[in-house]
Amino acid sequence: MKHVPTDFKPGMQGLNKVLGNLESDIMEVIWRKDCEVCVRDVFEELASRREIAYTTVMTIMGRLADKKLLKKRKQGNTSYFVSAMTREEFDENVVVNVVDSLLEDFADVTMAHFISRVGKKDREAITKLEKLLNDYQEGEDYGDK
Repeated sequence: MKHVPTDFKPGMQGLNKVLGNLESDIMEVIWRKDCEVCVRDVFEELASRREIAYTTVMTIMGRLADKKLLKKRKQGNTSYFVSAMTREEFDENVVVNVVDSLLEDFADVTMAHFISRVGKKDREAITKLEKLLNDYQEGEDYGDK
């Protein structure tokens, strides 16, 4: 399991549930570019949409590296960054961490709500869940993530 932020803000939307607004925007830029970037690359894209200081982008990217969401490489006076995980890996890690945390302290309520929520929205999802439970009971290995 890779490291993801542990602050979960259920009232926010998308990445802002676990990251600050600017952190979310920076990560989206880096995931979209899907290659090593320097601060200037990210700054120029963000500055085309909003007023922002280069030093602010530099500070936030440094913090994202400290949080292990970005990998940082220094070459001369320039720092280069790449995402430590794909967007899909990030999403999966967030979900696993949040659900595991809820199950640790509120297992019965969490499972009951999950079933109720999915059941009201999508009978096909309930069928998939039943299959997963049957497969699990039959001993198929899903590998703990």
